[in-house]
Amino acid sequence: MHALVVIHLKDEFPETYVQTWYTKQTQLQINSNFIGPVRGPKQWVSLSNMLPILSLTLRKPPGRPTKVRRKEPNEPQTLRRADMRCSKCKRIGHNMRSCKREVGQNIPVKRHKVGVHNQVVAPTQQQATPNQ
Repeated sequence: MHALVVIHLKDEFPETYVQTWYTKQTQLQINSNFIGPVRGPKQWVSLSNMLPILSLTLRKPPGRPTKVRRKEPNEPQTLRRADMRCSKCKRIGHNMRSCKREVGQNIPVKRHKVGVHNQVVAPTQQQATPNQ
């Protein structure tokens, strides 16, 4: 819209700034060739000497590859399933969140002492001075 205002302020015609393929004459020339309706497949001419159209070959889709190999139909299907183990009572079949045991009956779990291996010991006065 802004460009049209500037063109009118300059007392020029907007048609001089438009490409020829946007004009009405060009559009009428393009649409002058009428394409007739296509006949149905029953009325098509049969091409007996033409080879049949083959389906496309499958190609590897993009993305990460599958984790497990697809087994053939005659191979046995194996299912490996990890058993869920509770970290509170160490029993199989549930996890810590759904454990029904009371807090006082929990089996003690070995825990690492926090910060023991990360402690930095400052050198003492005797260690800091070299032996003479």
